[in-house]
Amino acid sequence: MAFIFYDTETTGADRSFDQILQFAAALTDDDLNVIDSFEIRCRLLPHVVPSPGAMVVTGVRVDQLFDLQIPSHYEMCRRIHEVLTAWSPATVVGYNSISFDEELLRRAFYSSLLPIYLTNTGGNSRLDILPLAIAAHTFAPEGFNWPVNEKGRTSFKLDRLAPANGFEHSNAHDALADVYATIHIARLIKDRAPVVWESAMAYRSKAIATQYVELNSVFVATRLRFGLCSSFLVTAIGTNPDNSGEVFLLDLRQDPAALSTMTSEKLTAHIATKPRPVSSLKLNASPLFLPIETVGEKAPGYDLGMEEITRRSELVRSDEGLRRRLISAVLQARSPFPESPHLEEQIYGSFYSRSDQSRIDEFREAGWPRRFELSGQFEDRRLRGLSRRLIYIDAPDVMPANMRADYARAIAARIHSRTETTGRWTTLAQAIEEGREMLTNAHPGSEEILREHLAKLTAWRDELSILLGETGLSSAPSEGRSSDPVRILPESVEGAP
Repeated sequence: MAFIFYDTETTGADRSFDQILQFAAALTDDDLNVIDSFEIRCRLLPHVVPSPGAMVVTGVRVDQLFDLQIPSHYEMCRRIHEVLTAWSPATVVGYNSISFDEELLRRAFYSSLLPIYLTNTGGNSRLDILPLAIAAHTFAPEGFNWPVNEKGRTSFKLDRLAPANGFEHSNAHDALADVYATIHIARLIKDRAPVVWESAMAYRSKAIATQYVELNSVFVATRLRFGLCSSFLVTAIGTNPDNSGEVFLLDLRQDPAALSTMTSEKLTAHIATKPRPVSSLKLNASPLFLPIETVGEKAPGYDLGMEEITRRSELVRSDEGLRRRLISAVLQARSPFPESPHLEEQIYGSFYSRSDQSRIDEFREAGWPRRFELSGQFEDRRLRGLSRRLIYIDAPDVMPANMRADYARAIAARIHSRTETTGRWTTLAQAIEEGREMLTNAHPGSEEILREHLAKLTAWRDELSILLGETGLSSAPSEGRSSDPVRILPESVEGAP
């Protein structure tokens, strides 16, 4: 099967409220030889404020953000979806992609009324090279040079790991350059840590990963959380009853006999201790399972001896009551996530109705005037908001003048300065403060970019201050008004940023 390696460069690090500015991908064959490549940039969305820190890292200049000669965000997303679909089926690969780039890509598709699960449907599977690199460091370190960061710890950042292992990466943080750096690391892992690579290849699909945990009573699971990787000897105790893609694993350093005697209260308290006795993995997110015989004594818990490890795994797998109690304790300890009032964070809500899906299909093929008509016909509130927002950004002339004015005011009030606490987007006030702080210690290479962005951000803030002052919609709530300018808009502009 082919591989699609990809990378994004963005306005910041928030997966819901920042945007992709540059996307690049390369199609390779099964031996990781590049067959084709693709790269695209887009303009800045009017309701997104770029982080000066991100702009310094990526080297994006102000004129690139507002260049009308490059595609809009919507045009970029349609083109990305078109190219990736044409290259499918394949394994879609990135570096720290499953927790970051893919979530940004899904939200970009969502905001553009495109199918969001492209990377793991239609025969596609997913792979993240970062966990593989960390696993290689743990189980097959000899074939690599491991860079050390300022704190004396091994650094797995792509812009350090790739050059340390022979890749010329002078233009790091350019999306296409990072794609080729990721391919380079993947080739090294395939050649120098074959156990890790072959295990990753074996369980790329949810079905095969599910079968593996059902059939193997003991194995090594490797998990990446918050940039840290941990590997441990486990046995599967079952899947989430509400999500078959999530499997729960018991660390076999835990004695099931002792767990079975605990009261429900003690069991709930015990599973909250660290290291976690019970962990979970997503079966459709390219989990890394390693046979115990391939890693041996390097696996935490191996010192118990295989006889004891086997006894523990058989005991827990034969005790259905204990498995249910453990899973129940984990689920009860989880805090529910309240629904966000913001469109950006409603991506994983209910599925669209069949009639709405038909309207989405027509929306994609229609001209802008017809798209405006369709935007008012969607049953799902999210689709009404997303479609009207697309129209305001890409074809505002098909909207009534008063609707355009309402959108302009809503955007101004949202990004001028913080007036409510339910959103995490960057405001102009925050970006200016960040840029000024960075400027005090900026080196000559970044000072010019910082000053350029600060000048634009300041002028942008001043323009919006005038707009807010003229319309009476200030950043502070007036009497009888909600503190959230988005939610005071009439139904006609529902979904304004």
